[in-house]
Amino acid sequence: MATDTGPAHNERVTRAIDSQDVDAPWSRPVGELAAALGSGPAGLTAQAAADALPATRARAASGHQRTAWWRLLLTQFTSPIIIILIIATLLSGVLGDWLDAVIILTIVVLSGLLDFAQERGAAVTMDGLLGAVRPTATVLRDGQRVEVPFDEVVPGDLIAVSGGDIAPADAIVLTADDLEMDQASLTGETFPAPKTPGEVPAAAPLGDRTNLLCNGTHVASGSGTALVVATGRDTEFGRVQASLHARARTTGFERGMTRFGLLLARLMVVLVIAIFIVNLVLHRPLVDSALFSLSLAVGLTPQLLPAIVGISLSRGARAIAKHRVIVKRLNSIEDFGAMTVLCTDKTGTMTQGSIHLDEALAVDGSPRPDLLRIAGWNATLQRGLRNPLDDAIAEAVASAQVDLGGARAVDEVPYDFNRKRLSILVDGPDGRVLVTKGAVDPVLGVCAQVRDPDGGTRPMASARTGVETVVESLGARGMRILAVATKPMPAVSSCSVHDESNLVLQGLLAFADPVKPDAADTIEEFAKAGVAVRMITGDAHPVAAYIAGELGLDPAAILTGPQIDKLDDAALGSAVGGVQVFCETTPRHKERVITALTGTGATVGYMGDGINDAPALRAADLGISVKGAADVAAEAASFVMLENDLPSLLEAMRQGRRTFANTMKYIYMTTSANFGNMVSMAVAAVVLPFLPLLASQILMINLLTDLPATAIATDQVDRERLAQPQRWNLRVLVRFMLVFGVVSSVFDIVTFVVLRRGFHAGETEFQSAWFVASVLTEIAVIFVLRTRHPFWRSRPSSPLLGMAVVSAIIAVAMPFSPVGPFLHLEPLPGRLVGLLLVIVVGYVVTTEVTKAFFWPRSATPAMVRRPAVRQRPARSRSRTGRRRGRGTPSP
Repeated sequence: MATDTGPAHNERVTRAIDSQDVDAPWSRPVGELAAALGSGPAGLTAQAAADALPATRARAASGHQRTAWWRLLLTQFTSPIIIILIIATLLSGVLGDWLDAVIILTIVVLSGLLDFAQERGAAVTMDGLLGAVRPTATVLRDGQRVEVPFDEVVPGDLIAVSGGDIAPADAIVLTADDLEMDQASLTGETFPAPKTPGEVPAAAPLGDRTNLLCNGTHVASGSGTALVVATGRDTEFGRVQASLHARARTTGFERGMTRFGLLLARLMVVLVIAIFIVNLVLHRPLVDSALFSLSLAVGLTPQLLPAIVGISLSRGARAIAKHRVIVKRLNSIEDFGAMTVLCTDKTGTMTQGSIHLDEALAVDGSPRPDLLRIAGWNATLQRGLRNPLDDAIAEAVASAQVDLGGARAVDEVPYDFNRKRLSILVDGPDGRVLVTKGAVDPVLGVCAQVRDPDGGTRPMASARTGVETVVESLGARGMRILAVATKPMPAVSSCSVHDESNLVLQGLLAFADPVKPDAADTIEEFAKAGVAVRMITGDAHPVAAYIAGELGLDPAAILTGPQIDKLDDAALGSAVGGVQVFCETTPRHKERVITALTGTGATVGYMGDGINDAPALRAADLGISVKGAADVAAEAASFVMLENDLPSLLEAMRQGRRTFANTMKYIYMTTSANFGNMVSMAVAAVVLPFLPLLASQILMINLLTDLPATAIATDQVDRERLAQPQRWNLRVLVRFMLVFGVVSSVFDIVTFVVLRRGFHAGETEFQSAWFVASVLTEIAVIFVLRTRHPFWRSRPSSPLLGMAVVSAIIAVAMPFSPVGPFLHLEPLPGRLVGLLLVIVVGYVVTTEVTKAFFWPRSATPAMVRRPAVRQRPARSRSRTGRRRGRGTPSP
């Protein structure tokens, strides 16, 4: 292979990528691939790599690539509610009231900019977190090994990888020394896959491409070199990432807002047509009838809804940030209020996430301190990839100040996932010995004898049952077990797999990842709040069952990965409701479980931090990642926790419920009030010889009554509103709108009768009086409907109270002010003002009584839907003997 140089390389690489020259590269001879990519034994030249870099970056697929700012801005103005308000702006202009048009348009624009600024700021914060460490790859340039950032690796580069490295691109293996790749993130394989040079059939599935290193996968053991054939979105990982973006789902709150917007649109169309026809039948002027009908339609819309939502979400994001949780997607805050199931791994979340060596044991389970020295030789002298278990052994050796006797490694047989063993030939103080450490069954399989606690040995055949009993009992305590065996090998200088035979089993190592002290209590708090916690882990059944008991979950309510494989989607959907722990799972299992849970009607949150968690994060209603997570996991999540801490998530969830509750207060109150006023005006338009209100007066009423709502985000929330999940319930919203809208209309009709029969009010006086009455009743009723308790027992926030008082004063004063004539309002006699206040008091009392029947104290809150899965009661005793998990009620 000759190395290509010069600017022509860029064009050749681009043509090779876009043509069929590098299709199915795993099936092509390496020489052909290198020639197509202009590479050779010395790799690329620095100039050739620089020439290829622009074309490569043009096809990049960064895991944390920002959405273009203009796209993010446009998405803030695409919901039905926003579209309705933009139409309302145009209608206000048609009505000749450009001031109101400007007001509505300003509200829409400012609220959209507020959402944009919040989400853009979250994106910048995430870029800072994700870009804190810029990974590099070892490549061959001009025959020399150099380190370059991942985004500067180009097709044709020769890369070198070793234990722990991440593949920066898709590459074809050139050389391999016991090279194995962990590619579970793409294939779901439980164990790393061996990689060797050679050609593979073009039709081979991803898991069978033994000569292909996939971008984003990492080296589990061994080392090797490879030729880069694809980068960015042309890689297997890039294609997966593109599909994740394509499957991005809207939040539950967004779906609720969409349904609400469509409901309003239908009501507006019916109202406009019906009122217009009635006015024509009554021989009203055509233009006035049209303007009046359009005014009613505009009046039905909650004009400040985008602003109220934006203010509430912004306050919620700031409150959640105090609990070390970054909000990436503003509307997802509301889904916190609706979450009924939280799925999470155990490591680092429910457990401390730091594995330590708990005990070194003889074959009968009794302590054997000197085993730590033998295990230390194996764990500290190996040259391969150290795993957390090796680190735990090394830490225990250092902590116990174990003298390793100056031992040195002579040779080793690296760990692989077929043997599940690691052997080191050690030159120790007592001679040369082979020390083998690994999973229990594979090690027992190569042992001929066992060493008893008294120092004697006996055949493995007679001891195996006892050893397995000890291992089973340790597993039932949540321990991970390794076996250690030795064999004297004097006068040899190398070892191989064939030497792993006729060993003597020396003992067992038991590792623990303790449960966090507050984990069980936090899970119980989640259960009390109506959220069922589900554990999803790759650990074996005994370990998962033990941890479940420690956490207060039901150790018997477990479903394993192999059991999941036997269930189709329908059967899995029926089964997940009674399962509290999913163990021995692969990435595919996780996604299926999340999808099944959402299919039961639950609102599901999922915590994950790996590439393999990205599909499950997308499938969940609420994706939650942690700082330090894989880029694609953080990209898929709606929230990123700066600390892997369940109590922080619990507090963030409560803030989400508070935000949701205050947002829904505005929606419930304003839709019922607006609907009632529209019905009242429609009735008045039929029975009165003039229009009950002018278009400008209707819009001013909406403005004055919406102003107090700008402070609704600061309001107190009833404690029981935070105690259970909350979500959109359009059926209850419609019923609320009809019931309290009718109550409002009844008092409006009473006002009509008083004005026409009692005061013989003419057009201007009637409109002025009803203008004042409408504003006062809508403001007063805010304090009744904002709580489900008697209003005098629930104190509103100071900003809400202050804004309400200011709006009421402005409404009463406006007919007497210089502004009055511009709105066709005239001063009212004091007796009439007093009577209007009496009507307002009567309306408040009637609404309070109606509320007591609509929200009965013993009923489940109407905006709450009980989770579709239940938290089964469980009892277990922790190691400290304290009783945990006394059982949790059905959420």
